Amino acid sequence: MMDNQQTQETVAYLNQYAQNHVQQKLQVEGNLAYGSMSRQDLDIIYPQKLSTSKLPVVFMVHGGAWVAGNKEGTLPYAKLIADQGFVVVNVEYTLVPQAAYPQQILELNQAVQFVLQQQKQYPIDPDKIFFSGDSAGANIVSTYVAALNSESLRQKIQFNPALQAEQVRGLILHSGVYDIKSLYHHSGKAGRIISWGTQSVLAQYSGEKQPSDARLDEMSAYPWLNQNYPPVYLSATKVDLLTISQSLPFIAKLKALHVPVVSQIYDKNYSEQINHDFNFDMRFNASKTVLDQSIEFLKTYSK
Repeated sequence: MMDNQQTQETVAYLNQYAQNHVQQKLQVEGNLAYGSMSRQDLDIIYPQKLSTSKLPVVFMVHGGAWVAGNKEGTLPYAKLIADQGFVVVNVEYTLVPQAAYPQQILELNQAVQFVLQQQKQYPIDPDKIFFSGDSAGANIVSTYVAALNSESLRQKIQFNPALQAEQVRGLILHSGVYDIKSLYHHSGKAGRIISWGTQSVLAQYSGEKQPSDARLDEMSAYPWLNQNYPPVYLSATKVDLLTISQSLPFIAKLKALHVPVVSQIYDKNYSEQINHDFNFDMRFNASKTVLDQSIEFLKTYSK
């Protein structure tokens, strides 16, 4: 999520919503360092009464157009999911321009490795792992999982995964970017993200002043999808023009590959005034529906 007044209001309401709706006492271990850099921190959240169990794990990665956002903004959402019987790992990472791709992917891998190395201290089932992200976070986690399933992409970005693809049960993606090459070349149709200077940000994220198509492809899941990609839950609204250029083609390709997909795509004429990253704004019924569906997805693919 972005760092602005609207985001702050959304997070404040989300925090109050979580306080009112979390039913279990949660163990929250915050700001654990998975690396030596300033933003290489994570939170681990799980129900205290299930501390001796083996629970599915959800690695959650925040959005913010690769240049903003932090894990504090997603912590209340992480608590809502943990309350349903999951370990949630809320991950922070180095932003643009301090770091370029693939550092964000490699940092997520560091976070995964750190948690799996600590699994005896936490109620973790290492064979039931999920990834969740919104906006840029959805880009990061979807690309990370694509690399798990693509030796070619792993070689291109020199990626040595901390887990096997078979350990990943699914992904939960909200308002994401899945084809950066398309976004870079058609940024005039990308909607609100334009205010961040799309091409400039993507160039900085790529690490190249004028990124090649090959480089842009390395930064996205879409070019590397195959039939081994795990099941996906995806939410978006057509008010957000990223949905037309990103979410819908991503869904279509997954379905063509016979990858299980559950999607909640709201039409432009939907009654509530939702937009990009609406899923965190619990003032909307649409957001509550997406949360319920996400938890149902997690429970279904945890069996």
